[in-house]
Amino acid sequence: MIHLLRKDGQEDLCFALYQPCTGGTRFTGIIREIILPLPGERQVHGNVSFNPEYFDRVLELALEKQCGVCFLHSHPTSGWQNMSSDDIIAETEMAPRIRAYSKLPLLGMTVGTDGAWSARFWVKDSPGKYGLYWCATTRVVGKKLSITYDDRLLVPPVLKEQFARTISAWGPQKQQMIARLHVGIVGCGSVGSVIAEALLKTGVRQITLIDFDTVELKNLDRLQGIGKKSIGRLKVYVLQEHLHSQDISDDVEIHAIPYSIVEETGYRAALNCDLLFSCVDRPWPRFVLDAISQANHIPVIDGGIETSTKVDHSNIDQARWKAHTCGPERACMRCIGQYDVEDIGVEQAGLLDDPSYISNLPKDHFIHRGENVFIFSVSVGSMELQQFLSLLLQQRRQYYGPKEFDFNSGMIDEDFPFACKSDCDIATLLSGGDGVNAVFISQHVIAEDRRKAAKSKWQAFISYCLRKTRQYFGFFTALF
Repeated sequence: MIHLLRKDGQEDLCFALYQPCTGGTRFTGIIREIILPLPGERQVHGNVSFNPEYFDRVLELALEKQCGVCFLHSHPTSGWQNMSSDDIIAETEMAPRIRAYSKLPLLGMTVGTDGAWSARFWVKDSPGKYGLYWCATTRVVGKKLSITYDDRLLVPPVLKEQFARTISAWGPQKQQMIARLHVGIVGCGSVGSVIAEALLKTGVRQITLIDFDTVELKNLDRLQGIGKKSIGRLKVYVLQEHLHSQDISDDVEIHAIPYSIVEETGYRAALNCDLLFSCVDRPWPRFVLDAISQANHIPVIDGGIETSTKVDHSNIDQARWKAHTCGPERACMRCIGQYDVEDIGVEQAGLLDDPSYISNLPKDHFIHRGENVFIFSVSVGSMELQQFLSLLLQQRRQYYGPKEFDFNSGMIDEDFPFACKSDCDIATLLSGGDGVNAVFISQHVIAEDRRKAAKSKWQAFISYCLRKTRQYFGFFTALF
């Protein structure tokens, strides 16, 4: 950014390498490495040009590192940048050679004077012909999340009366940014259901729900908007129906994904999102979400609750809940202590759902904790939503790090690392994209079993309805 936005106001350029990130419906280029020009490799003269030697050096690096090529340059105006005829000619000429070397399309990016980015891919449509495809969004991820939208592809929402009080808090520009986010919620239990409804009523128009589990009787004391009639059904569908029933806006899209985040469908759905909420309480999905945040530059907001009762069960002994944001320039869940690596393999083997194995675990093991008190879930959900707003609004240039609330003292602890440890394995995944994504996708037997059970119950219900309908019409026919 500093290289491109010159103090003398002239345009400048450079190249970068990118890794692709392939979601279920979204293709993203993740900038992995900036390649600045060496002395004499480019000329600044109001506009800017580069020498063949610079371009050839970039192509060789792309081939060596198996990355795509990104061409970045600056324009002397603000906001989303379109392309001049010279820009189009330059990128059209580069696209064939770049694809020949990298097997990936050229990614072109332009930055305005206010730091707003625009982006496009040059895709081979037919022999010798490359089509220009604009990106709907560009994201800069770190301590804050900055997003620029192409208003032609993601039209700014009409600011409706039902959101008037919300808009008054931070203004129409921020509201239009928030409303156009695609937010994923992984885990639709006590915390996830609260966050989903809060996002809907904050004006977020596109929400993806990812969870393989079904509603059980023991869930009903902590699921937002869900009652007895939903027992046995998949949580994502029940929550989807509940959100639609709020009828707060007519342009809302709620995607229900009845898969685990570790499964192909769930994982790819997460990669479609601008931001993810981690509302899970197991080590395996947390580990996968940790990897997603770093490898794909998708911020993950995670939270957790820990409670214990007195020995005689006469009262609560202690309770704490924590919220934090993971991703580039931030500490991962592993470094903060949100899961233990040794528990991942245990869960993958299905042992954390095996009663005989669980019975032999220490009493202080997380699997024994009775931490799903709805009031506490609302509290941790609130802390996660505060992380969400801080990441986007950057109020007074403040960026929240991890925060933990102590229920007994009423104090909030902020003494946590903002960055990963020097030997962190998760941090090495940074910008890995599709180069590492496949490693974290797996089969999840328990998720498959839950879907089958839910389908069987639904089929039984349909059969019952059909049988009663036939009986009714049979009786009606007999009368005549």
